[in-house]
Parts: sequence; C-alpha cells; structure tokens
Amino acid sequence: MKGFEDKVKGAGGTILTPYVTLDTPGKAQVQVVIFADPDGQEICFVGDEGFRDLSAVDPEGDALLASALEADKSNEWFAKKGRTKVAE
Repeated sequence: MKGFEDKVKGAGGTILTPYVTLDTPGKAQVQVVIFADPDGQEICFVGDEGFRDLSAVDPEGDALLASALEADKSNEWFAKKGRTKVAE
C-alpha cells in the first residue's frame, strides 16, 4: 500500500490520509491509506491481513447485539413517543 501512496503522489493525486498503521487494542493492527478520486470521493485502501482479522465473524455477535439492544432502553424511548420499535 505504501507503493500506492507513492504512485498517487507522483501522479499529483490527493492523499487524504497518508499511509498509517492503526492500533486496535487487543486486536490486529491494520494499515490504511486514503486517497481522493478526481470527484473528491474517498478511496480507502486497507491492508488485507489486518482487515481479515478485524472483520472475522464473532460467534457471540448475535447474542451480544441482542443484549446491547435490549439494554439500550430504546423501547422506553419509543413508548414515550407513542411508537414501537420496528422488529426485523
């Protein structure tokens, strides 16, 4: 990815976030570089190994999400508004 950054610089492109390694405490590090395309849209390149480690499916994910949604007290907020949360 560092090579991409050098090529974009050499071509006069815009680098929004220079090549950097991001720490995620207790998890994998991931390398990132963000460019702007000619229309100003962001193009983010992320290192493969770190991305794969960070995007692995957590077998407890569904249970953790359900627990967090139950604990967020959003049902009470919706009830105060006279509405109900849409279940999918």
